[in-house]
Amino acid sequence: MLLSSCYDKAHISVQNKVHNATITQIRWDDYSLGHSILPGETSKEKEIFDKKETFPKTSVVKFYLKRGDNQVYLETKYAFTLDSGDKLVIIISDTTQVINPALPLIPE
Repeated sequence: MLLSSCYDKAHISVQNKVHNATITQIRWDDYSLGHSILPGETSKEKEIFDKKETFPKTSVVKFYLKRGDNQVYLETKYAFTLDSGDKLVIIISDTTQVINPALPLIPE
């Protein structure tokens, strides 16, 4: 008898390369990737289990950027794709393009 799992898995984490800022409440799709990571740190790797037919998954990263007493909600401008078997490390740096969805978009 052959048994097969109806679930696949992948791994995802986020690395903070933003100078002098903490990234908090990090989310990708419906998954929490960390509560708070300091500059130079990487979140714990999150194992994503899902049905085979729902991979690949694509989402932006949503987070708060905190510097001193100031904090702003941001989302990456571009989405990241995670497929079954992947080990994806998303790097948020000073040059990562982000948007604040609460603000009106400015034409490029």
